[in-house]
Amino acid sequence: MPRVRVRKTKFCLWVRTLEGDDADFGPLSDVQAPYNYTSIFQKAVQVSGTMQAISQHGIDDEFMYQANKAVPHLLRLVERAAFHGVRSAGAVGQPRSMGGLGTFITDNVQPAGGAISKAAVDTLMEEIIMDGGHPDLLVMNPRVANDLRALLDNSSFVRVSQDESKFGLSAIERVITQYGEMELVMDRWCPVHTAYLLESGKLGFYTLRGFELKELARSGDSLKGEVVGEFSLLLANNKAHGKITGITT
Repeated sequence: MPRVRVRKTKFCLWVRTLEGDDADFGPLSDVQAPYNYTSIFQKAVQVSGTMQAISQHGIDDEFMYQANKAVPHLLRLVERAAFHGVRSAGAVGQPRSMGGLGTFITDNVQPAGGAISKAAVDTLMEEIIMDGGHPDLLVMNPRVANDLRALLDNSSFVRVSQDESKFGLSAIERVITQYGEMELVMDRWCPVHTAYLLESGKLGFYTLRGFELKELARSGDSLKGEVVGEFSLLLANNKAHGKITGITT
């Protein structure tokens, strides 16, 4: 079964040594190889012979139109799996499943204990930086992002006179901390109770099979097919990322 590995090697650095001394290699350690499984995403397409024959405004081919509509739907499922996927090798009658961000990010975890706060972001960023990571993405649910925005958009920061037609501040695009800036990414599939600090260069999707349309054998007066693809999530260096948990909104 398809299984994806991300290899990571540990290096030992000795700062001081005696003059003329032999090399000291230190203890040897096994190479850590985080892994994930692939998930198959599929949607069936069926169009009656009548619908295929009817001339419709803006649609030349009903079957291809329905097949093309399936791709954005399946991409949303892939995106959702990045947050909610559970890593599983599968079994008889049970499909294998790719693990999401929660499968890999287990070390740097900051409890919020309530609404999102800048202090929680700063504290988690500090821990990740001290572990050698450099997060550049802050991913959260839009409802949580709105709460973060409300920390600034209040009477302490906003002044509106009678001749002004705009109320409030501009939308937050980047979050600045003592240790660097992060781009704010809102994703409706991200759980409301969790926000992620991610290093974009150390994660991404893996495509084993891109989406393609497969026509199926005809039976009856209809055209049948399926749009199918196979993907997984890759994430290297657990400590380069982190998450804030227990967020309420």
